[in-house]
Amino acid sequence: MTKASGNDQIPAEILRIIPPAFRLLVQEKNGLRDFPAGETILGPGKHNHEILLLLSGEASVVLRDDDGQRISVDTLGPGDVFGEIHFFTGIPWNSDSELVADEFCRALVISEQDFEQTMRTDPDFSVSLVKNLVRKVMRLDRSILKMKLRRRALQNLISQRDHIFQDFVTGNYIQKRLASRAEEFAHSDGPVIIIGETGVGKEVLAYNIFSLSHHCKEVFLKVDLLSTLDSRSADVTNESNKSEQEMTEAQIRLFFGYEEPSGDGGTKEIPGYFELSEDGTLLVRGIERLTAVTQMKLLESVATETFRRHGSMRLQKAKVRLIATTRLDPSQITLERHPLIYALLDRALTISPLRTRRKEIPELVNHYIKKYSLEIGKERPKLPKETLKALVNYSWPGNHLELATTLKRAILVAAGGIIHPHDIYFHLKKIEGSGRFNLLRFPRIRQTLTSPLFPAVLQSAATPLFCILLIMLFLGPSDPLKNPAALFSWALGWPILMIAAFLFARFWCSVCPIGTVGELAKKVFSLEKPFPVFLKHHSDFLMAGAALAVIWFEAVTDIRNSPLILALLLVTMLASAVVISMIFERQSWCLYLCGLGGMAGIFAKISMVELRADRNVCISQCVTNECFVGTSTSEGCPFGQAGPRLHSNRLCKLCASCLKNCPHGGINLNLRIPGQELWEERNSNTGTSFLVVGLIGGLFSEMGRRMPLYDWFAGFVPGPDILHFTIFFIASLIFVNLVVIAASLASSRVYRETLTENYTRFGLALLPLAFACFLAFHIYYLLNLGVQLPILVSTYLDFSVFRQLVIKVVPETTFLIQQILIWCGFAGTLVVAFKLGNGMPQENTKKMFGSVPHMLAALIFALLQIQAIWFYFFGTQ
Repeated sequence: MTKASGNDQIPAEILRIIPPAFRLLVQEKNGLRDFPAGETILGPGKHNHEILLLLSGEASVVLRDDDGQRISVDTLGPGDVFGEIHFFTGIPWNSDSELVADEFCRALVISEQDFEQTMRTDPDFSVSLVKNLVRKVMRLDRSILKMKLRRRALQNLISQRDHIFQDFVTGNYIQKRLASRAEEFAHSDGPVIIIGETGVGKEVLAYNIFSLSHHCKEVFLKVDLLSTLDSRSADVTNESNKSEQEMTEAQIRLFFGYEEPSGDGGTKEIPGYFELSEDGTLLVRGIERLTAVTQMKLLESVATETFRRHGSMRLQKAKVRLIATTRLDPSQITLERHPLIYALLDRALTISPLRTRRKEIPELVNHYIKKYSLEIGKERPKLPKETLKALVNYSWPGNHLELATTLKRAILVAAGGIIHPHDIYFHLKKIEGSGRFNLLRFPRIRQTLTSPLFPAVLQSAATPLFCILLIMLFLGPSDPLKNPAALFSWALGWPILMIAAFLFARFWCSVCPIGTVGELAKKVFSLEKPFPVFLKHHSDFLMAGAALAVIWFEAVTDIRNSPLILALLLVTMLASAVVISMIFERQSWCLYLCGLGGMAGIFAKISMVELRADRNVCISQCVTNECFVGTSTSEGCPFGQAGPRLHSNRLCKLCASCLKNCPHGGINLNLRIPGQELWEERNSNTGTSFLVVGLIGGLFSEMGRRMPLYDWFAGFVPGPDILHFTIFFIASLIFVNLVVIAASLASSRVYRETLTENYTRFGLALLPLAFACFLAFHIYYLLNLGVQLPILVSTYLDFSVFRQLVIKVVPETTFLIQQILIWCGFAGTLVVAFKLGNGMPQENTKKMFGSVPHMLAALIFALLQIQAIWFYFFGTQ
């Protein structure tokens, strides 16, 4: 600190600031003092009993927090008077407050006695002092108002955003290779750029840098330019319909705020992220989305610690620590397009993708399994070597984030305390693509499926109707043509089940009264035991056995001619469903044991609709899996399928529970090419193919009873007819399987795969033909027995008008329709076989040649089914 020696040393502009009453003091007492930047001008025990008049420079009134850090609360400039607070208030100076020079300052020092004497003798000075104090009070009020508005905006901003960082582990890579450099950046105030792919933990590293810095007690805000869900940043990230200039303006308003005239003639001031982050840290996610102009302005503001709001000429100060993240590779960064990122490349931290650090995957897997097991409340599952090998070998395009969410879902769906490889689903395809159209684009469809009344309204209508049918089957006429319930079951029930499987996948199972009653029983009493793991893993064979048992039972009991047997079968199924539902979790009966459900599920695979989860949404946004676990108001998937794991219509009954539960809009209801699932499926099961082949053999055996072949066969086997048919039924299953196995032997040599692999893939190709044969079988009852329903209704209710609705179909027309259906199914099988062969890596000639044996097998089955249908329905006419 230095002193001025006389009046001749005082510049004229400073002399004008000094009130006339004090100019004499400058000459007599040499009262000028200089303070360099950073020096404490006034504080506890410093310059007591003195008043100072600031002549040049700026100084800040600062308070100290609990950690001793300074917080500026006011700024003083030339002409401001200040001094020992005890002189003005009688209150001692607070020990935590100081006046500090922000830059070089010169002040006039006045003793308390001289100051008090001047106030008494110079009215003009007293008035000037009062005016100065009033201006300071008004400025202080305005400052308080701005702080309150800023705090309100900040609180509103934080309430709309998720600033809680998850327990995210980035492995030894950051700990060993980036820790020292990250700590170095943390202790400096300069900006930092973090480079890495999606999911590597860039934001977590940014938060670690913030935590280690001396800004850690200040605000930490995040601007997510990669998300369009936030109202403040929606205009910034919606690039498709905006010009470069419009985007720049929107981005500047977002970061630096804006000013605009208010209704009362004043100015409306809206702070931006840069201002709200003052003295703190601003994290910008996806900074490459900013235009070059915005990047330049942001870089300039960080460097100069100044900014201007949009629509304002006033330059404001704000010191902000900037941390930015980008998914760009350094080779993609250019000075012209990315000036800010380019300027920060020497302050960059690059996180390598997980696929280049596979040795860290086992450690990460153990961490996430431990973490999510505790979080979900399940016992920590075991991880076999084959599962860990699959995890290590996968490329992990979503890096750590994808690994974490994948393991969480695996823990949720794993059974028996073991995470098997099939509990890990990697090949999650983007749903809406070639050959698909999302029906949820139509608001009416979405509104219907998400309504709490769906499918409850349909269930409440179907269940009473089922009870009425049971009563009529037990108490009605024994003649099926005179019993409305039996006639309805065979003439409408089965045909509707077949047609609905094609049009609406497995939706019938959502309406099925047997499953509905089972669920009601579960609400009364439920043990919720897990379904046996062995049976669950072999559920396809279990379902195949149940479906084939239904076909065998219908044939040996001649159930179509006995309403009583049909009633007993339905009651048995109902009782079984109730017992199984009360013992086991979710809808185990429908998924694993119901023969009718098994057939509906397998036929649903060729349906023209599907419900699927969108991979991008599931991996990037979902960590809570509401589609599987449910919510506080809605149960999860009744079949226990996590959305991304669902790959087949057989495992979905279109109840829309996942659609209602998903908070991210990640569920699609797609209209697709019929049968598309068959050639896209990557996780086909041998049991499913066996069921498809078995359905063809089972149907042939039922219709073959009226062929001369059956009479010839029965002549060799002594015993009752039930024994004859059982042997014929088994022989038919063996025959069709041998034909398919022979085709697989020839095909597998071309494609260089095992017999089992070829049988599994191409057995599914027969599904369109099997469906068409069953539909052709049941269409006869719809066309020939369905006409009896109006007659029966008119007889019971005396409504003669129903007789006018009868349309009789001649046998030739019926058989023609049946043949057309079978040949359409045969064509569908040819398409699927061709698609399956075309997906193999061999050259085109071998691709075609390899599928030919299965096409020939399908032709044999189609001809046999047509002949069997003729003998079964028309051979005795």
